[in-house]
Amino acid sequence: MLVADADDALPTLEGRALGFGLTLTAAQILDPAAPELPPDDARGRLFVAVDPALAARLARGDVIVAEEIADPDGAAPRALAALAQAGVVALVARRFAATVRESAAAVGVVPVVVDTPCMLRTGDRLRLDLDAGKVVDLSSGDRVAIRNASTSTERATLRAILARSVR
Repeated sequence: MLVADADDALPTLEGRALGFGLTLTAAQILDPAAPELPPDDARGRLFVAVDPALAARLARGDVIVAEEIADPDGAAPRALAALAQAGVVALVARRFAATVRESAAAVGVVPVVVDTPCMLRTGDRLRLDLDAGKVVDLSSGDRVAIRNASTSTERATLRAILARSVR
């Protein structure tokens, strides 16, 4: 869900956290054995290697959380396109593979860098205040600083990503 802010301010995103531990790969996000499907059709193949029933539970506004989101097999473009179609609004991690960051940006999914993504647990309600540079866990009250929303270049990048969003 997108919460409107002032003209020059970055928006606040709200959603439910889905935590995946230390390392989540693009191949775990979208089954690489699945045939080349359009993103909308690929939604049903999301996370089959992790939890075959998870794709059906994904909801608009969900936020994917892991310590690192990697792409050793080059699956990020298809995986992120399917996540965007499923309604995922952001990825939160300490580290992103360059292909994950670029693929997320291309489809309007916001990659958010934080130092302690492990504090965000599955099911927690999150508020990603991009303008203030913080993630607030509404379930626990905890807050963590966003590390990629402070410079004018980073903020311009976030605006460009949000302009591509399918929300």
